[in-house]
Amino acid sequence: MRIKVIIPNSSVPFRDSQIKARKSVASSGTTVEVVCLPHGPVSIESAYDEALAGPYIINEVEKAEKEGFDAVSLDCAMDTVVRAAKESVTIPVTSAGEAGLLIAMGLCSYFSVVTVLKSTAKDIEDNIRKYGFNIRCKSVRYANIPVLDLCDTDKAVTAIRSEGKRAIFEDGAECIVLGCTGMSELCGILSNELNVPVIDPASASIQLAEMYVSMRLSTSKYAFELPNKNK
Repeated sequence: MRIKVIIPNSSVPFRDSQIKARKSVASSGTTVEVVCLPHGPVSIESAYDEALAGPYIINEVEKAEKEGFDAVSLDCAMDTVVRAAKESVTIPVTSAGEAGLLIAMGLCSYFSVVTVLKSTAKDIEDNIRKYGFNIRCKSVRYANIPVLDLCDTDKAVTAIRSEGKRAIFEDGAECIVLGCTGMSELCGILSNELNVPVIDPASASIQLAEMYVSMRLSTSKYAFELPNKNK
């Protein structure tokens, strides 16, 4: 099985910092290739960033199908252009935000999301409503740390843990979904300290992609019709 993980930004250092973690969650026998975009924003933190990155993401998704990959994992908890990506190819396309939420709902009655910034929280809230998951969501909180600053582990853990505790004890969350794939390496620490399931969306997306391929499933073309590319 071959899965292409597309990090929807143009930061090569960020991509390189994530490769080991992405490959480590795949099953034995699964090949994972991790790429970032050739152009576009260095991080996805707003609707503006999503718009800039969109065309490059679609190009990478279509390229993955042509290269013979079995599935694509979009490595962004904001689910940047995920619907367009699902429309553009016939292979399965998963996305970190949606995958993390799906996993959470199998583990609890009510979840919360802790993301990086206010702008990303707004987009994630919009996605949760679009998916129809809002009845299960207690809150979307943000740690007020930009994506590229998550490398300061102590600062990031302190801020995310604080918002996670507020989500649990004030909002009633029973599970926390991390709202940024840059938080992946913090998941184990946060799980131990918060004493509830803490979901790494990047891992969820890769493993969901593996499941779809193993089950010989892909996105419904009644839901995500192939676009007319000859316009």
